[in-house]
This record gives sequence, C-alpha cells and structure tokens, in this order.
Amino acid sequence: MRSKRGLRDTSAFEAVLAGAAGVAQLLWERGWAERNAGNLSCDVTDIVPAGLADRAPLTPLGVAYPELAGRHLLVTGAGSRMRDVASAPETWCGVLGFSDDCAAYGVVWQGRDGTAFTPTSELPSHLAIHAVLRRRSAPPQAIVHAHPTELLALSLEAEVGDEGRFNRLFWALHPEAVVVAPSGVALVPYVMPGTVEQGMVAGRAMEEHDIALWLKHGAVAVGADFGAAFDLLDTVNKAARLYLLCRSAGIVPEGLSDAEVEELRRAYGPRSLGRTGLTWRATT
Repeated sequence: MRSKRGLRDTSAFEAVLAGAAGVAQLLWERGWAERNAGNLSCDVTDIVPAGLADRAPLTPLGVAYPELAGRHLLVTGAGSRMRDVASAPETWCGVLGFSDDCAAYGVVWQGRDGTAFTPTSELPSHLAIHAVLRRRSAPPQAIVHAHPTELLALSLEAEVGDEGRFNRLFWALHPEAVVVAPSGVALVPYVMPGTVEQGMVAGRAMEEHDIALWLKHGAVAVGADFGAAFDLLDTVNKAARLYLLCRSAGIVPEGLSDAEVEELRRAYGPRSLGRTGLTWRATT
C-alpha cells in the first residue's frame, strides 16, 4: 500500500476512507450499485497539503470550476465496483487537486503503488455539485450517487416531472422525508451520463436542495459525511418504496395533511422553501 506521506492528518483521512467503505457496502447490499454503478466524493482539503496539486500532471476538465481553487477531493475511480470499494477503499479511491485556473485536475494521491488512478466518469457532476456547495457555504462536503431501486422505478413514470407534486407526495407519505429533506427533492431531466452537460444540470439542481433524482438514471445526495448523504437517499427511497407498495396492493394512502406537513417543516426545516400550494391527492 502506498504511504500516506504528505497527508496532514492520516487519522482523519483514514476515517474518510472508512466512511466510503461503509457506505459502498450498504449501496452494494441494497442493490443500488450494480456492476460499477455508483460513485462517491468528499472534500478532504483540510487533510492534504494545499500545494500538492502543483506537482501532479494535469488533465483538462473542459470547463472551469473557480469555487474549487485550492480544494482537494477524494473520489472513487472509473470502473470501480462498490463491493470492491467496500473491501479496499485505498485501491479504488484517489485524491484530486486543481490547477490555478481550476480548468484542470491532477491526481495528487492514488492509493496503491503502481496503480494509475482515473476518476469516475461522472466526475463533472461531482465537481459541479462541490462548486455549488462552496457557493452555498454549505457544511455538506460528501456526495453519494447511486441507483436506489424504488426511486429509479418511480422516475420512469411519465408524469413524475412535476417537482411540486412529487415532493408533496413524498412528504405526505413519510414524516421522515419531511424531516431530512425539508427543501424537497430536485428533479433533474435525463442528460447523457458522464457529460459536462449533465454536470451543469446536476449542479444547478443542488442550489437549493441536498438531494436530487436524476430521471431515468439514479439519485444523488450530499451530507456532512458519506453516512449522512446515504441516510438522505435511504429515507427518501423509503418513501418511494411505500408509495409503490401501496399502489401494488391497491391501497390509496391517506397521507399527512397539508397542516401536518407544514408543522413538520416548521419544526425541522431551517431551509424551508415555503408552502407548495398543492393539495394532497393520492394516485391509485
């Protein structure tokens, strides 16, 4: 295993790797990361030297991310399986640093000796979201992207694109969805995965949200660490599962009333976006 020489705090870095491994295992066990699906990233700037990127060969990004100046991000590698990340995160993760103009990155730490590291193909989305988090001055610094089964299934419904109705449905079905996602779930139209265009759309979606559903693709969430981001995905996916279970059983769920949803949002929603103005209507 390659030495962690150059890291400011090896214990903190080990904790980030352990968090990545733990969430990767959960994603695999839940079937949310088939084959090499799913990817993770985390801002680790505080535990690596700021100038380390200057000594790494640079790869152009195609678009500049000025908010990432001086930042360092741990990301999972291209082609990595979550079950492999779970067992050997140091083999399947690397740390990226950015050029002065933030239009290129260098691999400043690549884990095991002799293994050339290539970041996930969906790096543009991770970079755009991290840039948004910097603009938001938001505490979340970890990103988890996966294919939660029930959320993905629901995203295939033709009428799912109404974001207001979608969030009202989720909040009414499961109180915890109101608590963990008081600003709702952003709905992102399908864009070719791995492209800069997808990254820009994904970034815009997170301007006011901590979780987004990429229609016909998967979902992404941010949190203070990998576990917090996973918890957000897990809770919202539970609401989707409840909805699909009710539909398959012929049950028309009563759901929380508007007043009950608003009561929860006032109590737990520091970033509440206000009332949707929508009335709960169950879909059979």
